[in-house]
Amino acid sequence: MGKGKKQSPNGLVFLKGLFLSLGIYLLGLLLVTLLVVKGALTEGGMFPAVAALCLLAALAGGILCARRPVWGPLPSAMMCAVLFAGILAAAGILCWEEGIAWTGHGGILVLCALAGGLLAGVLGGGRRKKKKRRAGTL
Repeated sequence: MGKGKKQSPNGLVFLKGLFLSLGIYLLGLLLVTLLVVKGALTEGGMFPAVAALCLLAALAGGILCARRPVWGPLPSAMMCAVLFAGILAAAGILCWEEGIAWTGHGGILVLCALAGGLLAGVLGGGRRKKKKRRAGTL
């Protein structure tokens, strides 16, 4: 039998990246809310903090997917970011009766999630395998 690591199914990698992104995003939202309630962060500074949090959450999930690429680092990270942005958009559509202002804050959050995935795809593919050298050769 093989001594290597067991490979997980392809969809499971994206699911792990999505759950990591959602977990970081939700915990970060709790922290941002706490900072606003305590007065350490103003209401005007709340949206830039949420946008940065969205980018960082997509970056973390995208790096997880890019380190175990199914289709390559960039497409795998972007797939995770698209899933994360889709969950955010679906939650926005389901939770607000007026809908999402795509030209305002809603569109910016989706773009931040996609930018995090793009950044993860560029940064996450940096791990390369070293070439094995023979003993005694230069």
